[in-house]
Amino acid sequence: MKETLNANAQAVLEVVRSSHNHPTALEVYEAVRKVRPRIGVASVYRILHSLAQQGLIRELGRSDEACRYDGHIERHDHAICTACGALLDLPVEVRLSEEALRSAAQAAGIELHSHEVRLYGLCTACRQRLQAESTED
Repeated sequence: MKETLNANAQAVLEVVRSSHNHPTALEVYEAVRKVRPRIGVASVYRILHSLAQQGLIRELGRSDEACRYDGHIERHDHAICTACGALLDLPVEVRLSEEALRSAAQAAGIELHSHEVRLYGLCTACRQRLQAESTED
């Protein structure tokens, strides 16, 4: 049974699903405030957590990384810019064999439930900025 969302939760969900940059909670809060000016930041955090628990959005990154949110909930992989921190959806599927995934999980001592590939490097904007800076010298 699908839970009916209140107006604040619906606004948060719409912001995350329409975003292409995997926003942080504070970025979601700033965008939602434009349509729901009385919403509080704590409410946005609670709603984001609830939406993730319901499987309507995904939380990306925990621990020392800033948590980002993804409205694209189907399994997909990401690229992360090591200069600016941009988190980008990979437009192609990275295929790994089930055997390789299970072997890696077993070696880490975990039971595999899901996986995600993350590629790290410089995004186009940062590469261009660094090239421009190097030609200025």
